Amino acid sequence: MNVVTQSGTNEFHGSAFEFLRNSALDAKNFFDRAADPIPPFKRNQFGGTMSGPIRTDRTFFLGAYEGLRERKGLTKVSPVPNARAHQGFLPDATCPAGCGAGAQPGERFIGIHPAMRARMDVYPLPNGVDFGDGSGLLTANPNSPSGENYIMVRLDHRLSDNHSLFGRYTYDNATTETPEEIPIYNYLKRSRFQYTMIGLTSIVSPSSVNEARIGFNRSYAKLGSRPTFALCSDNDDCPPLAGVKQFPGFTTPWTIRAPSITGGVGGGHLSEDPRQFVNNVFEFADNISYMRGSHSLKTGAILKRYYANPQNNFGLRGGITFNSLRDFMLGTPVTLSGINADSRLSYQQTLFGWFVQDDIRFGRNLTLNLGVRHEFTTDPAERHGRLAVLRNITDPDVTLGKIFKPPKANFAPRVGLAWDVLGDGRMAVRIGAGIFHEQLTPMVHRYTYTRIYPFVQSYTLLSQFGQIPPDLVVDLNALPGTAFSPNYWEFEPNLPAKYQWNFQIQRELISGTTVSAAYVGSRFTHNQVRKNLNLLLPGRLPDGRKCFLTAAPCNAPGVRKNTRFTSLTNHTWEGDGYYQGLQLNLVRRFSRGLQYQGAYTWSRTIANQTASFSGPEASNTLGPQDPDNLRGDRSLAAMDVRHNFTSNLTYDLPFGNGLDGIAKQLLFGWQVNLMPTLRTGFPFTVGTGFSRSGDGEGGGNDRPDLAPGMNNNPVEGTTIGCTGIPAGQKLGTPDRYFDPCVFVLPAVGTYGNIGQGTVIGPGFVNFDFAVDKTFNFTERINLQFRAEFFNLFNHANFREISRTIFRPTGAYNGSAGRILDTMNTSRQIQFGLKLSF
Repeated sequence: MNVVTQSGTNEFHGSAFEFLRNSALDAKNFFDRAADPIPPFKRNQFGGTMSGPIRTDRTFFLGAYEGLRERKGLTKVSPVPNARAHQGFLPDATCPAGCGAGAQPGERFIGIHPAMRARMDVYPLPNGVDFGDGSGLLTANPNSPSGENYIMVRLDHRLSDNHSLFGRYTYDNATTETPEEIPIYNYLKRSRFQYTMIGLTSIVSPSSVNEARIGFNRSYAKLGSRPTFALCSDNDDCPPLAGVKQFPGFTTPWTIRAPSITGGVGGGHLSEDPRQFVNNVFEFADNISYMRGSHSLKTGAILKRYYANPQNNFGLRGGITFNSLRDFMLGTPVTLSGINADSRLSYQQTLFGWFVQDDIRFGRNLTLNLGVRHEFTTDPAERHGRLAVLRNITDPDVTLGKIFKPPKANFAPRVGLAWDVLGDGRMAVRIGAGIFHEQLTPMVHRYTYTRIYPFVQSYTLLSQFGQIPPDLVVDLNALPGTAFSPNYWEFEPNLPAKYQWNFQIQRELISGTTVSAAYVGSRFTHNQVRKNLNLLLPGRLPDGRKCFLTAAPCNAPGVRKNTRFTSLTNHTWEGDGYYQGLQLNLVRRFSRGLQYQGAYTWSRTIANQTASFSGPEASNTLGPQDPDNLRGDRSLAAMDVRHNFTSNLTYDLPFGNGLDGIAKQLLFGWQVNLMPTLRTGFPFTVGTGFSRSGDGEGGGNDRPDLAPGMNNNPVEGTTIGCTGIPAGQKLGTPDRYFDPCVFVLPAVGTYGNIGQGTVIGPGFVNFDFAVDKTFNFTERINLQFRAEFFNLFNHANFREISRTIFRPTGAYNGSAGRILDTMNTSRQIQFGLKLSF
């Protein structure tokens, strides 16, 4: 990434600005309770710039500062145990008169295990609808504070007429605190980024220029959590749910912190707390530009040295999962997982690269761009030699040494063409194509480099092992199913690559009106896919489908591919897919200060796996249901948007013309902007919520069957009705966005037949509006006023749909299809002032 910043000049220039928002000007969120006030929100964004000469015609400076202070009340909606569950009672249809002391009709007294009492008391009581299963809806408005300070300083110095030097330092320090869905713990992030660059530009000859630069970047991020209540005397450390006896040789005490209840109720402590990343990058680069005749040549080389020091303690505090609220109350977890030691490691890697580009002009109206880039990295190394990998799936143990060997022949050609068809600048044709690679640097593997077996031993217990002892101590050595879970890398991977191409025609129809149409396509191959290769060995049904039952007709062996380990998290580069889009654009400049720009895109994105992608849309999908059959997961990608329309209307208000003095200053020069955005929803994947297949994965990726004759995108009409979900409920609403009843459980021991990404989520409709005016006091001093209205019409755009169809008992999940969050904020108003001189 290259960053370009403005340099100082022989004149002093500066600016100061302030933007503010306050909940007193805002509207309610869709999920805010009517009786509650608008959640408090205060945001101040302020700063300024200053530039000028240090030595006239020789040395110049530029400085910038920006600060952010925000206190934001969020709207969080989530299921929590209801008041009767807190007292030990759960609904039970087999108890019409009540079962147990104090039970009401239709209830059974379950009790609460002594080890779980303190954790149950942590859950707030619901203040919304009761689901009739022991849980109810909680709407809360926890505070999310954040602050940031950004500083940039740049110096420029002319050494001579042919040589100039610049130096730039950038500093960014930020702290954010984000509440979890249930306001029990807040997610903390502290970050500090520092970037330093020194560059020398030399005019070698009238036709050639050389640019050399050296840089150092340091990024630091620390992540953790703290409770939002007085649970413990030290907010940075809370009493554990259960102490755990260590395996022999373990060096770090391990405590279970994060209870998770399948089927809705959640909460708990981040299991990887604390976690931090410290990355240092040294960069050396040199580019030379040369012009001769119709050719404009540019070539260069780059060297980057990476020093990555991650501490990704995923599972250090342990994870505990319960199949149901009932199991939580009884203290009978279904899984325990964790790692044995702090995963702080230190990696080094070097990147080399070079490129050549030639821009060739054929006359005045045709330019051809040709280029090629070649980059490769060395094998990643760890400073203390703490590297090991399982080379083959069936190996009894890991092999010490390099974990993978990056490819070297990564040539990436590019070609482009720009043609002024008529030679009058009114019609243009542009064509481009290229190959782009993603190098396997520490940033790509920042979440997997840190869990290297046997230096860090992670394990998952999938067995049912009864109740947690009342003394909160679990002896892992005495539990069945204990096995370790190392990572498995493809030793000689293919490099992730994207093949991109586009064709565009642009035409000025009449003066002030330009239209364009473009076809844009891309094909991505060898994207990283994370999957568990060590599932149980399957049997086969007569129709050829996989089946994991050990009894007839499956007759599965009931053992894993590698009996030495539980799971083998595989990092292969098998992900592939494509994108195709039609892009239409219109720009119209009317008279009297009116201007309009609109852009529409029709697109389609297909992929065989998008759970490994980053971004919010990646949470809409699941991992591979069958790791051996990625082709079966080929479907609409999680980031697919079929229709997308954005536009911008700008109008200079016709007030104040012909006036003088103060009247003109107040009335003339006002401008309004309207910015609509409309798009269709993202696809998402529904899951069973438990391991119906019994493949040894734990059920997170299992999907249901589609009932015969049903629509796999059931978001219109009404529910057809099934046990626990009434018929006739309107679909497409926050209470029931899709119909869970069209999905059924697959046969025991088998995978479901529903594909990835079949249900399309809610669309997005938003209108932003702005009013601004610049007050000119002198030729060099002016003040800009700006008022901005985000989500002008306060339209609710929904997300966070409950996608789990069943409960672990096999009953339908009554919360399936319920929406609990909005994609954007409610209407917010921001005022801003900027003084420039």
